[in-house]
Amino acid sequence: MHNLGRLYVKSAKIIDIAVILLSFILSWFIKFNSGLFNRPASLDIQTYLLIVALHVPLYLFFLTVSEKKAKKSNFGLFSDFVGVLRSNVFSLLIIVMIFYTLKLIDFSRIFLFIFVILNFLMSILQRLILRRILFSPNSKIISKERVLFVGQNEISEKLSSIFERNNYQIIGFVVNESDPMNERIVGKIKDIENIVSNNHVDEIIIVLPLNQEEGINYIIDICEKYGIRTYLVPDYFKFIPSKAEIEKIDGIPLINIRYSPLDEWTNRFIKRSFDIAVSLIGLILCFPLFIIIAILIKLTSEGPVLFTQERVGYNRRIFKMHKFRTMYVQDPNEEKVRWTTKDDPRRTPIGKILRRLSLDELPQLWDVLVGNMSLVGPRPERPYFVEKFKEEIPKYMIKHRVRPGITGWAQIHGLRGDTSIEERIKYDIWYIENWSFWLDIKIILATIFGGKFMENAY
Repeated sequence: MHNLGRLYVKSAKIIDIAVILLSFILSWFIKFNSGLFNRPASLDIQTYLLIVALHVPLYLFFLTVSEKKAKKSNFGLFSDFVGVLRSNVFSLLIIVMIFYTLKLIDFSRIFLFIFVILNFLMSILQRLILRRILFSPNSKIISKERVLFVGQNEISEKLSSIFERNNYQIIGFVVNESDPMNERIVGKIKDIENIVSNNHVDEIIIVLPLNQEEGINYIIDICEKYGIRTYLVPDYFKFIPSKAEIEKIDGIPLINIRYSPLDEWTNRFIKRSFDIAVSLIGLILCFPLFIIIAILIKLTSEGPVLFTQERVGYNRRIFKMHKFRTMYVQDPNEEKVRWTTKDDPRRTPIGKILRRLSLDELPQLWDVLVGNMSLVGPRPERPYFVEKFKEEIPKYMIKHRVRPGITGWAQIHGLRGDTSIEERIKYDIWYIENWSFWLDIKIILATIFGGKFMENAY
């Protein structure tokens, strides 16, 4: 399915290799032969070709990872734009790191910058041209694949619209004997052999209830007889969220009904590595601030410096979360079930300031370092409230599919403290289903510099 899309993806990569070589040649001319820059090359062009040798495999690797994340079936120009940009930047960073590690300091940084900019712009340009050739409705170069749908319902209509947008030709719909006719229906199931013999059909999409086993078997037999590619849309598709993923174990398909990019170990490794590095650096840099805060807490109220509380974390496991104590020491049983409110009288004088500035959250860098939390993710909640919300709020427990975070997508939109849990969960689920490393960076920057994170911080 989507052969045209696969052709586009493969063709774009092959052309990209030529584009990389052309970008290299143009960059060499601009930097060392155009007269725009006075300094001559300290290394010969053969040595500079090492950049191409490193950039080609790195670029193609990151581009492939980007395509998998973007779900290639959409072939969106924006996903192409982001994928090419990300692949060029990541590849450049690794090349610079390699050169720095090997002490290859004679390579021109201006040349590297020109090379990456040119490669990015030319890669986008070639994709625009390739799209024009492959996906234009008036394209004479690539013939449209002809698709026949068996079953006319909401799912098949939606699929037919997607196929039409991707330059397929929809022959029509074949329906059951009892189904009413309309202008898009080309026949009944019993007529399907006549239909495929009188029309050139490349693909047949079966969208029928699984209880029509006899009819499905008949259609598959006809498709096999005529050598037509056949796809079966599961009857339970309507129960599956949009972010589903099909996995295979020894050839047996399993449908992950709520796929998250963090289900993949490579993404979990990237996120965890970033968490460890940033939390370790943060703990070291904030250590003097920790001492000052600890002294202020001790001077203004009795009790421990740190407040430890049970929270529900990754895979519904209980862990101890740490914060600077911002309230007077209270009954542990009351603390477990009582929500913090605006102008809460339990807050200490220094606690009001710490909460307002979110400085009470800083000890959670330790929770991130040891693996109980992440820098970014849904905020963890107390077991009492988790049990309560589990029954009251649909899909609440989905948030425990990932590590809880110090900050999150909901928090930077002002959803923290005594705000709508239903709205918060919608943001948490969106984050889980759309995670990317760049999204984490965006959330962290918004937490530091954005105003909404401070809303409802009391």
